[in-house]
This record gives sequence, structure tokens and C-alpha cells, in this order.
Amino acid sequence: MRLPIPQHITVISPHLDDAVFSCGCLLAESRDALVITVFAGVPDPEIATPAWDKATGFSSGYQAVLARRDEDAESMRRLGAKGTWLNFWDGQYGRGYQTTDLVSALKTILEQRGGTVLMPMGLSHPDHLLTSNACLAVREAFLLAQQYVEDGITNRPMNWFVYEEAIYRRLPGLVLTRLAAWRQAGLKMSAVQFPTSSAKKKAHAVGAYRSQLPLFGASKRADIGSPERYWRLDAE
Repeated sequence: MRLPIPQHITVISPHLDDAVFSCGCLLAESRDALVITVFAGVPDPEIATPAWDKATGFSSGYQAVLARRDEDAESMRRLGAKGTWLNFWDGQYGRGYQTTDLVSALKTILEQRGGTVLMPMGLSHPDHLLTSNACLAVREAFLLAQQYVEDGITNRPMNWFVYEEAIYRRLPGLVLTRLAAWRQAGLKMSAVQFPTSSAKKKAHAVGAYRSQLPLFGASKRADIGSPERYWRLDAE
């Protein structure tokens, strides 16, 4: 199904890059785009430096996240989108969370925004799965109370879509396994396309994440540049 580009979108990003890698073209063409990055919290300086941060040239997770926030802000500027960072720590820093920990923070922002929400499919990475499950929980809460009122503000209507996370979607069987699990759980999914034509602008925005790109091989880079893939999530 081919749909017009939504002009008011909110993309839920597990990390400081996922939204742009996976939805950059759509973000570039929406007039009112917001990216909510869930695991963007700055870890304590004394936390041991994980292997990924060392490989990308940082001496601490604290330093790495501050630098990646700067990169993310630049990427948003290049796309003409807005960004907001939640304070949950990336899983590599050793602080665990439950789905319910994320739900309240996401719900507060989404009930103000309304419009079109794009959530990650939840492929491979534990932070992605946790973010995806939290989004489903928020969506379910809104569906159970269509006219939910809190502090005098009525929820605005929302349309929910799922994006396949770049880099992870290329791994054999992951997308099909996730879709099968959702269908078994009673979720109705339909593949959709948006008529985007901003590949160059997306590539420019992707380039802002300069600390991590050198570690990606040719196949991962190619997947970032491949057509974005979306699914519409409908209520039964």
C-alpha cells in the first residue's frame, strides 16, 4: 500500500542514530518531525568503558554519549527535524530497565503530540526490543481509553507504524520471526510505502554520526542506504 507522507510524525529511536539510519528519508520530508531517543542518557563518568566505546575512540561512556548527542543534534539539523533525548542508559552501560520504566516517559510526550507515530520493530538488540515493547504498551493504553483525559488534556488521535531497523533487518529471518510473533499475538500488520525521494539528504544526515560509521562494514552501510521499510499497525 502506498501512502502520502505524513506531515506530523514522531519517530521513537532506541539509540542516537537508529531513527536516521532507518527513517531518514521520511524525516527529511515531513514538515513537523520529532525524534524521541530512548537510550540517550549520559552514564556516570566512573562507569567502565565498554568495548564499543573504546573501538570508536572514546575513553569513557560519559564522553561517548556526550559526543553522540552532539552528532545527533547535527543530524537533526541537517534533516530539519527536532529531537529529544530520554535519560535511560544504553544497555552496554549495565543499568537494566523494564518495559514499564519506559512507558510513562513515552506516553507523556506522545499524548501531547498525537499524529503519526513510528516505532521500531524490535530486532536483535535488547534495547530495540525493550523500546518496541514499550511502544506497544503505550499504544495499547491509548486504545483502551480513546478519549483518555489527563490534566485536562484529551489525547489526540494517533496512527501507528513500525519501521524495520537498518543494519539489523538484513540479518536472515529476524523480520519474519518478529512479524510472526506479532500476528500470533493478534496484531494486524500491513506493509506500506511512502513516496520519499530524499536519499541525498538522508546520506548527509547519516554522515553526522561520524564516531561510529568507520566501524560499519560495507554491508551495513549498504543497508542504511537501502529503501526504508514500514508496516502499518492497525487495531483488530
